[in-house]
Amino acid sequence: AGYKKVKKHMLSKKISSALAELACLPDDNRALWLKSATESVKFLEKNYCEDDEILLYAYGPHFWVHSVLARNAAIDPPDHKDLLNSRIMPDDSWCIQRSCGGGEGRRVYLEPPLSHPGCKSLVGGEKLVFMRDFEGMEPLEPLIEINQKLIHSLNLRFVDERQAYCRLDKRGDIEDVISIFVEQWSNPGKRIRTASIRRHDLATYMALTETSLVGKFEFMRFISGEFPSWDDAERKSYAARDMFYECGVIPDLASFALGHIILRPSLTTDDLVDEWKAEEDESNRQYATFKIFDWKNNKMVETACSPQHIVNYFTESDLPWEISSAFFSPDVLHKYKSDREKYTIEDRSISCRNAWFLETYDINEAGQVHTYIGYLANLPYEEQLYWKSFNEWPKDGISKRAFRTDIRGEFPDEDDPIFELRVQIESLDRSPPSWWQPRGKEIIDKVLCPATDSVDEWGNAILELDHLVVEGFLAKPLRAMIEDNGGNYEKDWGSLKLLEVSLSKTGCTDEQTKKLVAPLRELHNLRNPAKAHGDPKGKAKAVASARKQHHTLRDHFKDLVARVRDSMDQIIATLPKS
Repeated sequence: AGYKKVKKHMLSKKISSALAELACLPDDNRALWLKSATESVKFLEKNYCEDDEILLYAYGPHFWVHSVLARNAAIDPPDHKDLLNSRIMPDDSWCIQRSCGGGEGRRVYLEPPLSHPGCKSLVGGEKLVFMRDFEGMEPLEPLIEINQKLIHSLNLRFVDERQAYCRLDKRGDIEDVISIFVEQWSNPGKRIRTASIRRHDLATYMALTETSLVGKFEFMRFISGEFPSWDDAERKSYAARDMFYECGVIPDLASFALGHIILRPSLTTDDLVDEWKAEEDESNRQYATFKIFDWKNNKMVETACSPQHIVNYFTESDLPWEISSAFFSPDVLHKYKSDREKYTIEDRSISCRNAWFLETYDINEAGQVHTYIGYLANLPYEEQLYWKSFNEWPKDGISKRAFRTDIRGEFPDEDDPIFELRVQIESLDRSPPSWWQPRGKEIIDKVLCPATDSVDEWGNAILELDHLVVEGFLAKPLRAMIEDNGGNYEKDWGSLKLLEVSLSKTGCTDEQTKKLVAPLRELHNLRNPAKAHGDPKGKAKAVASARKQHHTLRDHFKDLVARVRDSMDQIIATLPKS
């Protein structure tokens, strides 16, 4: 059956497949499908009782489900006759109500949803899903909106590309908590719209609000244009403590089932307190074992990073210090550099959204990444295992910079061209002259020295450095600068050629300008070959040249950054500040 998706599918495949079956008249076994509306009830019952994703709202050609929260006291025990009279309207919402008469005169007041639910059981309840039209602006698709109290209390944010209300889990990954799904068939009358929520989050909210979920449903199976009426249907009803429905069948033609189902909270506030205690119980934490250099005992050992196996500097013990060094293959950094949306990797630290933070790391003369076992202990266990997979015995000591800053507590005294280049760019960004396009923190932070001799890592670093420096120079203001100083330029000149001429018009000789711009031109010329944009031979040649001159691509990049920094220092001092 031809259909197209107009919203990204966020429901589980299991549930979405079941909903499609509820909505579609099958090609085979039509008579069986037409008389089996109660199978839809079984699907809903299973969803409420077993699935991790609970339907709050579902609308399709042959079904309608709308769930609200009811006060526990009002439905214990449930009055099925009363609930059968309930009216749960999708567009029922908060409104400013106006009324007059009854001896009270004119009144204006705020009226909450479920003020007139048609039954006593839902009075004082809470709507979770709202469908609102924009009156006068049809045919705009009504939006599925979710109760803001629910969203805020669960700390959720709507992520449009996921069509879901989301949060970050303990690993820093985005998880969908409330999913919105809209599927549009080729026939506009066959749309499917749903909203679902994760079971544990719903149970948490119900426990704290002392409510239960009441789902009103109606399932009808028929062939459009061939269905007379329900007058001749064979009717019966089903009643259990938390479910009631009436159903009817017209053999070979149609069937229906309408009623309600109740989902009571599976958690109590005491359970939530116990979960909180478990989260803070350090005895439940797991710790990986690492190869380290034990500073205190001057030997290499393998030890867990748990508090039972390492100690701080002031504790009397034979156990290794927390500042004992662990060493790793530089490949350990690839994961963090390749996913900048999730990870923030800086020159000395790494963080994962709001999930975890590695306070410091560095790279020694042997090219090994190193950090301290006490900091590894603060990572989630899964992240510890990731680092463990790259763990090596030391091939050299920690870097001179790390020894000076981390061990001796002094400021670094060695040259750091990347840091100094960042400072230059940040200064330009704060008070940008006319010829400079501010780069922004995101671009500045992306420039890192390759940790390995990987061609791809080097190519990415070259590209990011070019974004940071070369793309910052604006062609139009440079042309204006040349004109103001009586110079000429060609229309097809790029920013670097314009920069050369601009510098020559501010007192620099031709030889000086070429020397100043040379590192930037070298960087820009490397950009395409380094990324192999359709030129694998050019890439191989650039890589071979870099390694021949500097032995490793990492050392080549460090040298190039230092030369770019020196040139930028003089360029900034030479060009006008406004």
